[in-house]
This record gives sequence, C-alpha cells and structure tokens, in this order.
Amino acid sequence: MSQATEATWLEDVLAQEHLFQSRRRPAPPGQRVSWRIGTNVLPLSQAQRQRLREIGEDLWAFARAQQEIYHLALRRPDLHFVAEYLDLGKPEDVVRFSQMKRLRRQLPAFMRPDLLLVADDDFIATEIDSVPGGFGELAALQDVYAALGQDVIGGPSGILDGFARSLALTAGKESPVTAIVVSQESEDYRPEMEHVALALRGRGHEVHCVPPKDVIFQEDGLYVEGRRIDVLYRFFELFDLRNVPKADLLLYAQRKDLVQITPPIKPQLEEKLWFALLHHPVLEPVWREALGADRLVRLKRLIPETYLLDPRPVPPHAVVAGLTACGHPLQDMRRLGDMTKRERADWVLKPSGFSEMAWGSRGVHIGEDAPQESWQAAVEEGLRQFGHTRWILQRYHKAKVVPHDYFDFAAGEVVTMQGRARLCPYYFRQGDGVDLGGVLATICPQDKKIIHGMVDAIMVPAGAAL
Repeated sequence: MSQATEATWLEDVLAQEHLFQSRRRPAPPGQRVSWRIGTNVLPLSQAQRQRLREIGEDLWAFARAQQEIYHLALRRPDLHFVAEYLDLGKPEDVVRFSQMKRLRRQLPAFMRPDLLLVADDDFIATEIDSVPGGFGELAALQDVYAALGQDVIGGPSGILDGFARSLALTAGKESPVTAIVVSQESEDYRPEMEHVALALRGRGHEVHCVPPKDVIFQEDGLYVEGRRIDVLYRFFELFDLRNVPKADLLLYAQRKDLVQITPPIKPQLEEKLWFALLHHPVLEPVWREALGADRLVRLKRLIPETYLLDPRPVPPHAVVAGLTACGHPLQDMRRLGDMTKRERADWVLKPSGFSEMAWGSRGVHIGEDAPQESWQAAVEEGLRQFGHTRWILQRYHKAKVVPHDYFDFAAGEVVTMQGRARLCPYYFRQGDGVDLGGVLATICPQDKKIIHGMVDAIMVPAGAAL
C-alpha cells in the first residue's frame, strides 16, 4: 500500500473503534481521529528498549520499597514524618483500610510511568501512574500498526495479553470473571475500557465494563450481569471514592475477601511526593537497604530532583537541603515565590496526589512560562493546600527534539514534524518478574511545554528502529 492508502486505512480502522474522540479530546473538523496519524511506530534503539525493561524492574522494586518504608514509618518515630506526609488530609477510614495486614503486600496489576526521552538518549520519569489511561488506545494501535508489518514493542496484543495475565495473578486463578468499573469522573475513558473488555471477551476472557451502579452486592460477593466477580479493576482515583456509588459495598466485599480489587485501595501509593522522599538525604540508608545501592543510583538518575512544599518553618539554624531562591539557601518555602526568572525556569510545580487537579496535566505550573505573579500565586496555593493536598517542586527537564512523519489528510502528503516525545510504557506484574506490554509514544510540536494527547500531537506505538 502507498503511505496515503495506509494512513487512510489506519484512520478508518481507528475511527471505527470510537476510542479517539471524547469531550477531553475532540477531533478537529474534517478528522475522525483526534490526533495526527503517524506513518510509522516511534523507533527506539536496542539500548533504549533494554533500558525500558530495566526501568520496569526498578519501578516495581520502588513500589515494593514504598510499601515497606510506609509501614516502617508507622512503627518508627524517626520515620513517622513519611507516614504523616502520605496520610495527611485523607479520609481516616480509607487510610485504615489501606493499612490492613492482609492487604499489606498487594500492588497494582500494572503501572505506567510518564517518561521523557532526553538529550543523552536516556529517560526521565515525570510521574508514575497506577490507575493509567491510554492502555485501551495502545491496544488498538498495537493491533493496527503490527498489521502493517511494523515491529511494535509487545507485538500486536501485548497490552491485552499482559492485562489478562495480571488479572489472573490478582485473582489467583485462570480466566477470572472481571469487572472494569469506570466512575463518572473517568467517563471520558469509558470507550477505551469498553474496547479492552470487548477485545478480551473475544479472546475467551469474561471481562465486563460497567459503571459502579451496575455492580450488585450479595452476601457471597459482587455480581455483574448475573456473574460473580473475581477481580474488580477500579478505573477511578481514590480522591473520587466518596462520589462512587456503592463504594462502601465494594470495600466491604474486599475486606471480607469476597473480591480482589486492583489497583488496591492504597492512597499512599498514588502520591508523587515519593519522588521527594526518594531524594530525601535522611532516608538515603533506608532506601539503600530496601533497594540495593545500584538500583538506588539508577532510580535517582531516572527520577528528577523533587521537593515537597511544606509551609511549616524550619529552625533558624537549618535550611532546606540543596534548594535555593534568589541565590540564597532556603529556610521558608514561601521564598520559592521570589525565585528569579532564570531560577524558576528549572522547576515545575504540581499537586502530588489525591486531588482532581493531580492527573491529566491539570494543576501543572512550569516556571519557564510563568510570570512572577502567577508563579508566586501557585506557590502560595500549594502551601495553602498542604492540609489536604501536598504539592511538589520538581526539576524540569525538556524532552529532546525528534523528527517523526505523519500524514496530512488536507494536503494529501506525508509531513515531517519536529517534536518532543513522551513515552508511556505499560508494565504488568508477572509472578516475580515484570512484563513490558507496550509503549505509547506521544510526540508534540517542539514548542509545547507539556506533552499530552492533543490534536496536533502524533500518537503511535513505540517499536524497533528500522
């Protein structure tokens, strides 16, 4: 097929999936898919693909270490500040639920970091998501690009295979009955969740995609369409739990071991402030013991320097280690608002978690773009919200500029765009190991500071270099 024929076929197939248009990302006039159709996968070198697999192993070790350190902090007075930061502002009953001994070792079925491809061909993680969107879209993209003969990471069904195996691992049985429960807050993601459910049913797995109200509680468990659920995959954030119909019944069923919920009800695992804790000098020996020295070095290279916005004063003889404002050591986080333009160009402010502003690139303030007044206001807002939502200050890294081709349907030709790439690898737990199910690449025009799905972005799977 010619490139024009391939691009038209791609658009036809993807448009039929109804995945790629929503209120959050409507297609522009004359298009049926709400981003630019790339002509090829994003090519990654063998070294980059190997590094992605190494990152997956490291991030699962990081998640296990987070659980260990959180529970250690509940017992050790010298580490209690860790648990205080993670639990502050969260409903007491949810915190108690998350600390249940029986659930202590539970981790999400899979996770997705947001990685920037940076100048030295390595990666920087801007966040790690355990309730990630996009995997239904990637499942469809893997299928169609593989059908064109392209070498896609994970192959044509890596996401579907990985998700199915992780559900079986969570349930402790083969082919569990699964309900993907999508809340009203996450409604825009329903089409891709329905795509996953339908595709898995076509492969012999009993998977249903339903709103919370359609889950029926009975004394022996939870039911959907007359079938008792083994695994409930929650596609809603824990900050939204109070707005989820039947949430108390869902948690009761988990508490009584009538169902397995994944990702587990553990708000402490859904905080970006773990990035700040990883870099906290006092916690260095604790992390080294939990992770090992080599893995700790790799994680600190992957995860950018991060600080937690805490409005409480430090003693007069102390400073915030490693952080300056206007060229002077920092004793009061409010002084961050006084940073010079050159200083704040190195930083980004964003909510840590447990907030409707902490996902989907909401609440992000990039110092390079922010006038003094708006930057100062963002600092003040972050400090004001400390009691219910922690904010972080994170070192800002620019993704490298890469060329990628897309098909311009209006002009009827292939166009090369210079853009910056965000890679979203999906890592699935597989026993003691980790499986890389696929990588969604989002390439935005190089003048965009925040890389996310948008009408002028190219979205393709990542694959092997030609």
